[in-house]
Amino acid sequence: GEGSGVAMSIDGSGKYTYIITCAHVISEKGVTYGVLTAEKKNYEAELVAYDVRTDIGVLKVEATDIPLAEFGDSKSLRVGETIYAIGNPGGSEFFGSFTDGIISAIDRSISGTYTMTCIQHNAAINPGNSGGALVNSAGQVIGINSSKIAATDYEGMGFAVPMSIVKPVVDSL
Repeated sequence: GEGSGVAMSIDGSGKYTYIITCAHVISEKGVTYGVLTAEKKNYEAELVAYDVRTDIGVLKVEATDIPLAEFGDSKSLRVGETIYAIGNPGGSEFFGSFTDGIISAIDRSISGTYTMTCIQHNAAINPGNSGGALVNSAGQVIGINSSKIAATDYEGMGFAVPMSIVKPVVDSL
């Protein structure tokens, strides 16, 4: 399978870059992982850890030349604010797709295996966007796209895990 991710930081040794993605993208057992950057470089990746309750996971690659994302404050968001989803809907065929929308709700509880608090938005996301960035108008990552309602009677209901939840989870992983 293929998903999306966000380059977060370089480790203390200066050897590895950490990539945030979704747990459901990387939780399959017995697979290998790779990262393809916007600069078209391929890296073998190693699983660091993931948390199924928040759907957040972390990979690392042995490289430090990957541009890091800038992160924003998801707690300062407002309903109606313009946002953008960046990712790979359908996988690498549509690598780096960029869609726009607005925030529909800030602390929306959605239920699946666990109840999660998410940012609801209407930017187009599809399978493969999971783990990709939800960014504000300043280009700062304010959430990680995780899911959408995909049913005939629904349109434009995407969900992202807010950075206020992502950051502590990633730090603990």
